[in-house]
This record gives sequence, C-alpha cells and structure tokens, in this order.
Amino acid sequence: MGSFRSADVRQLLHNKFVVVLGDSIQRSVYKDLVKLLQEDTFLSEAQLKRKGEMSFANDTLVEGGMLTGMHNGTTYREVRQYRTGHHLVRFYFLTRVYSDYLESILSDFQSGPQPDVVITNSCVWDLMRYNHDPLEAYKTNLDVLFRRLKVVLSPECLLIWSMAMPVGYKDHEIPEYTAHNLRGDIVEGNFFSASLADFHRLDVLDMHYHFRGNLRLRCRDAVHWNQIAHRKYTQILLSHISQAWGVEAPKGDKRKASSTVRTAPPHSVTMRKDPYPKLHPRIKEPERCGQGPPVSGRSFIGRSFILPNVSPTLSFTPYPNHSPYSQEDWNMKIPSRRPLTHRGDRIHPYNRPSMYLPRMY
Repeated sequence: MGSFRSADVRQLLHNKFVVVLGDSIQRSVYKDLVKLLQEDTFLSEAQLKRKGEMSFANDTLVEGGMLTGMHNGTTYREVRQYRTGHHLVRFYFLTRVYSDYLESILSDFQSGPQPDVVITNSCVWDLMRYNHDPLEAYKTNLDVLFRRLKVVLSPECLLIWSMAMPVGYKDHEIPEYTAHNLRGDIVEGNFFSASLADFHRLDVLDMHYHFRGNLRLRCRDAVHWNQIAHRKYTQILLSHISQAWGVEAPKGDKRKASSTVRTAPPHSVTMRKDPYPKLHPRIKEPERCGQGPPVSGRSFIGRSFILPNVSPTLSFTPYPNHSPYSQEDWNMKIPSRRPLTHRGDRIHPYNRPSMYLPRMY
C-alpha cells in the first residue's frame, strides 16, 4: 500500500473522471477522496455523519438530498460532484445494485463524458431492505449489473468492484438471538460477487479482508467506519489504481508521514473499545486457593451466557484426592445421566438444533 499525499493524488488523477457508486459507506469513500484531493487532513466526525448537504468541501449537490427531501427509504437519491479545472469526481447513491435508477445513471455515461475510473459496491441495502429472497435477487442483479457496465463503458475504463466491509452487532444485540444474520449474508454475498466480477474480468478489491483486523475503527452502529478507516480505504484504492495504470505509488515511512499530516482531534474519532458486545458483566479473577484452577472473567467472551448467583469473590478448594479405577473396572460401562439421541451415524447426549442448510451448492 502506498503513502499518497494530496499532491500525489492530484497528479495521479489529473484530467481523470472518477465515479463512485454505492451506499452511505461509498459516500464516505467519495468524501475522503475529495478531501485528500484538496488537503492532507482527515474528515471530521460531522462531515462523516452528514448526508444530502448542499455543499461539502467545495463540491455541489446535483440531485436529491436536501433538494428533494431527506428520508431513509429505498427511493432516496443523492448525486454529488466535485469539479475543478483538471479533476472531476462524482458520487451516485444506490439503494440496490441494479435497478431502473441505475439505468438512468448509465444513460448519463452514454450521453456525457465517459468515466476513467468506476468504483462500485452495494450489498447492505440489498440484503436488509428487500424482503423477497434478497440474497438470490442480489446474485441475479449482480450479473445484470456487470454485463451492463461492460456494454456501456469504454474498454479503457477501470472498473473496480469493492467488496463490502465487515459489519457487526450493535451494543444491545445478542448474537445468538439476532433474527437476521447480516454478517454471514455479507460474507456469502462477497464471495459470490467477487467470483462473478472475476468472471467478467473486473478488478476486485477485498475490503472485507483488509479491514477484518480493524474492527475498533467501526462506529457504534457496527456498520459505518470512522475517518481513520476511510483514509486507509483511500490509500488502498489509490494504490490499486496506480498499479493498474503502471504508475509507481509513492513510498515512505508511514510514521514519519503521518506526523506531518494534521489529523482529526482525538475526541472526534469514534473508536470501539471492544469489538464484541458487552453481554455480561466482567467477573474479576479471584485469588487462587491452594492448587485450584485459575478462573478468568473472559471465559465466555462473545457469548450470551448469564452466570446467576456468581460472586466476584469465589474461591476454589484443591482437587480432592482420588484413586484410579482398578484394572478390572476399566471395561465397565458407565450409565449416562441424559437420554442419548441418535444424530446420523453418531450418538450425542445433548438436544442441539440441526445445522442450517447452506444457501450455496
């Protein structure tokens, strides 16, 4: 990954038309790119949260947003554009990966200037806002999208499919009892979209892989990401574009480069202290008594186990002395206290629910 500064980005995207298609996460990708084109600073917390504003960092709201009314429905529209004498960056908000609205966007490309770079992604809205078999409809729409993009856009256009970033559970949710497993659906959707994009010879950026170890950079809603994550996103994106165009990415000491960049104030950066929801109170480790085993309060981290009537001052006595079984008792059958249930070709003493069938075959 390169270490791009504002001057490097302006030189790389000189006389280039860049289009970003997607949801609110892609809107933040557009905003961070516009911000980096002008100065070496991060986005503020207010700039990340705002949507549909009339102007952001010298850009213009072309359609939707505050011009037509703000709402969170699937018919929401927002088109933004940042234009200078040598740069043109445009953003289209999508609520579905392919629709009639996307066809109107493609007609803009046919009638107007052809973009040099198209960065697109749509996954969360497709899987959450449409109830009729959303995952299968998502797969079908992906194939139609890739075919239409190859027909409308010029062969010189760099098409980048950016895979969805990891999502998590909100602080009040319990993983075992969530009605909709969005995390698993996004993993499956990413796998299918990456395979299909590679089949259509599109460039694929696995952002789920790049950010799987940076879960603390997610916001409290467990879907969006803070400004530090989006600057890393932009650096990965620009490094891929420079490699595709045969341009050497700038290199340098990231620690020395970051010290000269004015960062966002620490109090405005959203950081999650723990990527897992707090499902039960922490239990301090009691003092060991004799030869007893150590007890840790993190034994059930990430699980919704409730430990009733457990005091933080528990103490454990040493293991009682016992003698091994005699030689003649080794082959003795020990009766089970629970009824045994047959599961296929094995016997299991616990009544566990059957596993979910996979959606992909």
